[in-house]
Amino acid sequence: MSRKYRRRKKRIRLLSLGLFVIVSILAASFVVNGMGKDSKGKNDIGEADFEDVTNVSQPEMPIEPVAKPNVTINLKATGDIMFHPSQLDGAYDSKTGTYDFKNSFKAVKGLFQSADLAIANFEGTTAGNSVYAYQGYPIFNAPDEVLDAIKDAGFDVLSTANNHCLDTRKAGVIRTVNEISARGMDPIGTYTEKPETRVLIKEIKGIKLAFLSYTEMVNGLESVMSSSDLDAMINIIDEAKISEDIVYAKSQNADVIIACMHWGDEYSRFQAERQEVLADKMFEEGVDIILGSHPHVIQPAQKLEYGGKTKFVAYSMGNFLSNQRIETLLPYGLSEEVSKYTEDGVIVDINIEKNGETGEVTIKEITYIPLWVYKGTTDDGGTEHVVYPIMEYIENSELNENAKIRMKRSLSDTSKQMQLLESNTVE
Repeated sequence: MSRKYRRRKKRIRLLSLGLFVIVSILAASFVVNGMGKDSKGKNDIGEADFEDVTNVSQPEMPIEPVAKPNVTINLKATGDIMFHPSQLDGAYDSKTGTYDFKNSFKAVKGLFQSADLAIANFEGTTAGNSVYAYQGYPIFNAPDEVLDAIKDAGFDVLSTANNHCLDTRKAGVIRTVNEISARGMDPIGTYTEKPETRVLIKEIKGIKLAFLSYTEMVNGLESVMSSSDLDAMINIIDEAKISEDIVYAKSQNADVIIACMHWGDEYSRFQAERQEVLADKMFEEGVDIILGSHPHVIQPAQKLEYGGKTKFVAYSMGNFLSNQRIETLLPYGLSEEVSKYTEDGVIVDINIEKNGETGEVTIKEITYIPLWVYKGTTDDGGTEHVVYPIMEYIENSELNENAKIRMKRSLSDTSKQMQLLESNTVE
């Protein structure tokens, strides 16, 4: 073998060894740093480098489902709010020429303000005094300040379909609705024109309430409006319309349907058969709660079961605020035995619950708060009418002994009227 050949073979071995070293170095580098790695430590298919432990996804632990809590809302309802002449006189300030009715609500406003929704029957009109003077029975037309006091007391919805809603005719209906609305309250039962729906929908904390309102009569004043206006603007009891409104409320997925009914016989302490028949029909069709007014005295209230579902009716919640009492009704031929009950009223206190898991809505609890209307003389010689929750004030030193005696009588009679409610507690 020539020397030239041996040198050539030696160069080939050295070259091969050099290539092997270079390949080994590159392979080691790839192992340490990762192939195709970008500036963020990802390889060219977007996966984290196996040595980059900070970017390795950890297996997720199973999350235990959190139970949704039940939701409860509180509804407080009461009866007739009326303003007679002595109430207007007592609230008038001759020095300023203004009215202030807030004193009448001072003892109960906390109760209504604590509710998620408070509702009452506003019996009368606020038509201004350019056509009709401010006056009481037989034409009820109160100054706008009565609505300021009602709003301040915590009311949210006022049922306006009643036998005195047409006292100041069509213009009075329109102005009353507008003035209630202007103060952020919802009127239900009378309208300024034909509404898209007669049903008021209110959603509170995810619970949808539907309100309906109707009156049995308008004191024979149907003729002061055209038949088309009467049909459009006043909800007079009509079973076909009521059924239609219930269907609409259901179509809006209402959880609870509440009907305000101005019905029954004045000064009768028990419901008429026609009230029971209509209530049964409404419950069968889907109404859940019926709140009655008009008799000016308390009629029984009770819970009933329809298809396994609890329903509630208060046939009449009595007077909430008025000047009706023994002294004022005796001259009209009512006996003391009858007229004394017009001083009595109740707040119906209803808790409505929505199950957080199933979404089922039920009437959870119903209680009542007895009320009595005090009439007295102020320090400056004026007259005041104040609604008192009896249990809070029956021993209060600010009331005289005569007032306490009458308040105790009121409590006893109200308890008797509400016995049906107390005997049927919701389980």
